[in-house]
Amino acid sequence: MIEHGSTLVVWIGVTDLEKASDFYAETLGLQVALLDHQAGWAEFVHPHCGAHLALQEVDPEELMPSGGATVIFDVPDIEKTMQQLEKSGVPFLTGVIALNGHRLATFVDPDGNHLQLRDLTPTEKPV
Repeated sequence: MIEHGSTLVVWIGVTDLEKASDFYAETLGLQVALLDHQAGWAEFVHPHCGAHLALQEVDPEELMPSGGATVIFDVPDIEKTMQQLEKSGVPFLTGVIALNGHRLATFVDPDGNHLQLRDLTPTEKPV
């Protein structure tokens, strides 16, 4: 077993660090922890749980949208959050769906990376 530090960071590839950083900070409300344009790297912290998400600027041909992990944001009201994001121009790939006891909706960032909203209320709510 490895000896763990204090942080776990998940990173995803983006083609425009500035545009993606604005999306994750301004649209999704993550706090900027580090923004290094020269290195093509940015790190963000979730304001409530402290999870870290990083962005690495890559060449467009290296980008693999939705080819790996999907970042999930827990929200108290999925419909309200969807409406807020849609008003900001965020495209959704699905409406609200019920899966594994949760209500989910999939959307994409400016590079096409898949992200999800997850409403932890019981799935008895109409979908």
